[in-house]
Amino acid sequence: MKQDLQNKKIVLGVTGGIAAYKACSLCRLLIKKGADVHVIMTKAATNLVSKKTLEILSHHEVLVEFFEDISDILHIEVTKDADLFVIAPATANTIAKVAHGFADNALTASILASHCPIVFAPAMNTRMYKNLATQENIHTLVNRGYFVIAPDSGSLACGEEGEGRMREPEDIVAYIVSLLHRFEITYKETSFLEAPLKPLSLTETKLLPRSNGANLKVLITAGPTIEPIDPVRYISNKSSGKMGYALAAAAQKRGAYVTIISGPVEENAKDGIAVIDVKTAKEMYSAVMKKAQDYDIVIGCAAVSDYSVENVSLSKIKKDDNDELVLKLVKNKDIIKEVASLEEKRPFVVGFAAETNNCETNAIEKITRKNLDLIVLNDVSNTSIGFNSNDNEVTIFDKDGKIAKFDKASKDIIADKIMDLVFDNYHKVRQ
Repeated sequence: MKQDLQNKKIVLGVTGGIAAYKACSLCRLLIKKGADVHVIMTKAATNLVSKKTLEILSHHEVLVEFFEDISDILHIEVTKDADLFVIAPATANTIAKVAHGFADNALTASILASHCPIVFAPAMNTRMYKNLATQENIHTLVNRGYFVIAPDSGSLACGEEGEGRMREPEDIVAYIVSLLHRFEITYKETSFLEAPLKPLSLTETKLLPRSNGANLKVLITAGPTIEPIDPVRYISNKSSGKMGYALAAAAQKRGAYVTIISGPVEENAKDGIAVIDVKTAKEMYSAVMKKAQDYDIVIGCAAVSDYSVENVSLSKIKKDDNDELVLKLVKNKDIIKEVASLEEKRPFVVGFAAETNNCETNAIEKITRKNLDLIVLNDVSNTSIGFNSNDNEVTIFDKDGKIAKFDKASKDIIADKIMDLVFDNYHKVRQ
């Protein structure tokens, strides 16, 4: 197994849900990935899984009581240099305690004393999970910069069916690896997010000093659309969807709830990001307009086909003696312009301008004509940053002109910079 977590200190919190038995597998998988795992349990958890078992698996003493050793305040010490803290399972009770600042056991006190990224993996009865109090507590955690892995739906220990089943240990480990990997890229390879120099606030973590997208809903279009000619042929473009999916990951990392409306791509969305698959520009238009008014921010990153075939052949067009095939094309609706034209519940609207010449002039013209809040310009004539590339270089404009230019970097890094700027401008407009 690849050592993705080599030299990483992971604190594993185990609460008294029936899914506590899965903590043993989670601990084992984290260690196989190279992590140094330290376990903290609630007293209720010890009724479901043995403290001794987790001590054997982790090779460390498991903390249950506040003061296991009079010479050490272990609930402070164990998290001091941690890279990540994961609570799995996280019961409704523990979530409520943390949301309201309680520190009445070793686990909740350790969480409040931590400055590393903190991840909750809820596990509970579906009615408890959907209860307004629990949902508000989860939103409070997200709003403070904590991460929550949404539970699965399925058979629960109580015999009911529904949401509330803790995600499998393999899924949680994959989420942790992805989270720490993305933090490292942002933190080590760019100066855009500076290392904190003072005690961190509730919305800050050791590696992520910002949570400026917390509790916002972001809708992103990504990839190409395809316009059929006949059952086997179509018109499309070279968009890979990489930029749109990178933006979605960056928005989620900053606490936002994210949905991607995606044309056909080979990219996979990060865990917890909803994806609506479409093919044609018409399908993408319908999906976006159905949801746009329920979102705070809409970002049009997809390379939507400007035209579609007026009369699509129902059968394969056969080659004949004619040297030409004439297709009549009709203009598709401009999706991002339609969103920006909404009169009620209009979201903050960000467009993309993929240009090959007169780039800045065209971008400025588009932001005015389409009534956008921001537009992101990239020169797709440059193959090193154009369609299908892993890198990008962008210039961003608001209605008053150029506000930022981000030099060539990976699309993940560019996405981090773009989303910080988008969220900051959203908050300025909505103040």
